[in-house]
Amino acid sequence: MKKIPITVLITTANNPPQGMPHLEMKNSAERRIAAKAALYFWASQGVKQIVVADATASNLLSRSEIEEIGLAGVPVEQISYEQNSNEISLRGKGYGEGELIRFALNNSRFLKEEENFFKSSGKTYVRNLSEIYDLICEAKVASLFWKHLGDGTWMMLWADCRFYFSSREFAIQQLLPAYSQADDRDKGACEFHVYQILNEKLKLVNALRPQISGFSGGTGLPYFDGSLGSLDYRCPGWIEERSI
Repeated sequence: MKKIPITVLITTANNPPQGMPHLEMKNSAERRIAAKAALYFWASQGVKQIVVADATASNLLSRSEIEEIGLAGVPVEQISYEQNSNEISLRGKGYGEGELIRFALNNSRFLKEEENFFKSSGKTYVRNLSEIYDLICEAKVASLFWKHLGDGTWMMLWADCRFYFSSREFAIQQLLPAYSQADDRDKGACEFHVYQILNEKLKLVNALRPQISGFSGGTGLPYFDGSLGSLDYRCPGWIEERSI
């Protein structure tokens, strides 16, 4: 197994509040099964360590499951808190995820020691992670984000917030303020606000597209994970280069 010495932050909401807008996968058991399946895939790829942050005051893994993953050489840290369900129900899951990322950066023992990290939404994993890691090393990348392309039949002015590579500094100074503007009622989804800040602060690039698989909590269905032809190798995105 090729080792990928980067920490992965996985965000989950195992027990979402009632009335959450744009959320079809509401069954807690279904959400847990999908999230566990994705997490085991992350571990099987040999990442350095995994932080599972949950916004609904629950843990995804049992102690025995954490021990099992640890036997594969991948430590797991679980942290959680109870978000304000009324505020999240009003402003949407994108805003809620931003607050969860803030909580993780402030409270995770693993993340406090890291200058960079992968972030992945729960229930998803990246099939070509090894190739993405090689790109990050070769190009001396501090942060890397991709445009939201969906299945290629429609495009919006959105960043793909399911998966990205970020420096801790960029996440705190730029990403979190962008997430905090998200409001599904009238101000736009988090993907729009993150898109705006990436265009303003980072360099535009065409890069290898991450092959993201898994389930969407919004639709309750698997994400499109087929080929987009030449876009698989020249996906629009944004890069922050290392200073050294």
